[in-house]
Amino acid sequence: MAADFLSVILGYLLGSIPSAYIIGRLIGKIDLRQESDGRISASVVHRKVGLIPFLLVVIMDVSKGAIAVLAAQFLTDSLIIVMASGFAAVVGHNWPIFLKFRGGLGATVTYGVLVALVWWQTLIAAAVGGIIYFTAKKSGLSTAILVAVITGILLAQYLLGTGPLILIFYPLILILLMLIKRFQIKIAPIKP
Repeated sequence: MAADFLSVILGYLLGSIPSAYIIGRLIGKIDLRQESDGRISASVVHRKVGLIPFLLVVIMDVSKGAIAVLAAQFLTDSLIIVMASGFAAVVGHNWPIFLKFRGGLGATVTYGVLVALVWWQTLIAAAVGGIIYFTAKKSGLSTAILVAVITGILLAQYLLGTGPLILIFYPLILILLMLIKRFQIKIAPIKP
């Protein structure tokens, strides 16, 4: 029970590490809370600081999602707790305790969580989503396609008897966090 609780708390704290804020301060000498719409995100780092810092943020964000899941898998055998830890990492990224709950949308952390939990399904989906992104130049559409492909693969696995039912809904639940954050920003924009 203590390991389960620790897994979820660790997931939230890992997710709360503000990668974009750290890279913005260290490399770009800027405070992302004062830039653009005030979101702390890799895309703002890309616009304000450049490609290499952006790639560092993406790697850090994907890593913190993956590490949250891998740490939970080390601490517990419960798939539910592992999934809760990944969920907590995305929540931590979107609403980080270290920056007064002002974070990003959570897409890159979601990718990290999914890669650690269902790696080959995520890689297939990322290939399809990547094609959509590079042809249509719409990150929201490519993320939606990625989630749809992962969900379809997980559903097929369940129907074939090789995967648990609960995993089918997990990518959709994680993306719901991103939609909630988008809605929150839309109705109450962050003031820099």
